[in-house]
Amino acid sequence: MAFIGIDRDFVRRYWFLAALILLIPVGILIPEAGLALKDSGWVIPVFVGVMLGIAGFTMDTSSLVKQATNFRAVIPVLLSIYLFSPALAYALSVWFAPAGNEHFLPAMMIMAAQAGSLASAIALTMMAGGNRELALICTLASNSLTFLLTPFILEISIGADVDFRVGQMMLRMVYMVLLPITAGQLLRPLLWDRTERIRPFIRIVPQFIILMFVYTGFASGAQQLQGAPNLVLRFLAACAILHLALLAWNYLLSGWLRFSWPDRTAMILSGSQKTLPNGIYVWSNFFASNPYGAVPLVLYHLFQLLVDTLLVPWFEKQNPKSDGCAGKQTFSCHGSGED
Repeated sequence: MAFIGIDRDFVRRYWFLAALILLIPVGILIPEAGLALKDSGWVIPVFVGVMLGIAGFTMDTSSLVKQATNFRAVIPVLLSIYLFSPALAYALSVWFAPAGNEHFLPAMMIMAAQAGSLASAIALTMMAGGNRELALICTLASNSLTFLLTPFILEISIGADVDFRVGQMMLRMVYMVLLPITAGQLLRPLLWDRTERIRPFIRIVPQFIILMFVYTGFASGAQQLQGAPNLVLRFLAACAILHLALLAWNYLLSGWLRFSWPDRTAMILSGSQKTLPNGIYVWSNFFASNPYGAVPLVLYHLFQLLVDTLLVPWFEKQNPKSDGCAGKQTFSCHGSGED
């Protein structure tokens, strides 16, 4: 019985990481379904909305309002995403790019100019017992500024003229981000007490959605990932160094600013992750002639999920136990039925 208990605990903790690793060969070798999801144009936005609706439903309204004015935490995250990340990515591109390759730098900058992750930073912060409301505010702030800062970064770094349709992007933010969160918050006082039995399922839905994004991303870059192994390794090295540097930067900065560990968890994860769906959109609409434009997007996304998932137990140990999960580790709470 003890052996069975250990096995169940192991599965409960590491099924997500195992699924991430499994999706690497699946996405590369069987990309058809992922390409269909990407080409549909509506599936990914709908599932982002579902995930953010769940986030809104599970978050305390008063805490969310309080974090909305926590500029002392949000501004360092924005600087990490839109200043430190592009600057370091440019330097790494100069270092790792093969001589005479004109596609390496633009591909890296497409990735580095993106906003923070719409999904995984929030989900992993919740799993780690961090300040999920702050993670959501950081996500909203970085994605709200992407129509201004992403084109600006691409213009000054590689001279690219990216003209976002501002009205269309703002409308997309409303129906894909703001409406789901608002709906979740409105439904919370009405349905929260009635959902006790299905909360374990509600909590793991975002993780399945992240897995779908990873599969879609790998499917989008399958041809490129198979075609130039030497170049892929160069991209992987640059992406790995970039993400580790962002983790370290946000760790040191949040500590220097003396934030509590729940806030630090949100800042470290939100300030080091990049969104994949928006990056695929920028590449396919403005840099379609770059055959490797999706490669760093996919590699960075996978690396950030693998590393940050491995860091979740460490973050759990730093964060104080909160009401509803006291005495239990967050991975276990996802499958325990506890609030």
